[in-house]
Amino acid sequence: MKNKYQIDDMTWPEVRSAAEEGRIVFIPVATIEQHGYHLPVDMDNRACFHMCAEAARRRPDLLLNTPLLPYGFNEHNMEFPGTVNIRMDILIEYLFDVAHSYARMGFRRIMIVNGHGSNQMLCNLAARKVVNETNALAMSLPYWCLGAEKFNQTLRESISPGGTAHAGEYETSVYLALNPDGVDMDKHVKELAPKWSDKIWADLTAGSSDVHFVDNFSRYNTSGVEGDPSTATGEKGKQIVEWVVDGLISLAEDFRGIEIKPRRNYQHVPRDESEP
Repeated sequence: MKNKYQIDDMTWPEVRSAAEEGRIVFIPVATIEQHGYHLPVDMDNRACFHMCAEAARRRPDLLLNTPLLPYGFNEHNMEFPGTVNIRMDILIEYLFDVAHSYARMGFRRIMIVNGHGSNQMLCNLAARKVVNETNALAMSLPYWCLGAEKFNQTLRESISPGGTAHAGEYETSVYLALNPDGVDMDKHVKELAPKWSDKIWADLTAGSSDVHFVDNFSRYNTSGVEGDPSTATGEKGKQIVEWVVDGLISLAEDFRGIEIKPRRNYQHVPRDESEP
């Protein structure tokens, strides 16, 4: 029988065996939020879970996928119906508790794979908390960072930056690849993400990496789209999925190669005077 790659399909002895095998745990986390007139509100969830599950399906010897965490930090989008927000501190603690649970099962390498931009800094903090407070290693990443350069160089037709920040060319292409019947391209609109200055702008695959700024969407946006979905195709989406899935597997292989060394305490510890 083939190795199971989804933890919720396993019995508890099978989960224990997966931990003993040293498999790397994926924790996919995204959100429910508006994605313009043409995309369903499950865009981030559908994409993130698919990337993780497909990578684990291909490499069950290396990876174990876990259930999607479907809500994220979304206060900037709450004026649009279909958006659910989890407070920052709650999300960090929730992510930590989930990851900590896997560490307690014996898993020693955990990857928090994010599918929603505003989650990322919180995912980073949760991963750091896991490393600080358990014996496991944890990392976090937004799935779109894998293959972003290839997308920009070979597939991208929308203006850069601004054409693929939210519900634009990139995300619409992914949805067209995963669930084309769920996309209503007759309703798509082009509303580019703002470029506030030469150093401040938003774009999913060509963002201003050294400067992070997110304004409330309703202050400058009317459709919910930040980008140009008119340039999206399902063929582009299929290629994006391949790049991300291959990237997740490659990154996990690198992660497995990191040695978990014992901690050493260099602090001065006063000697107990009662000791001989």
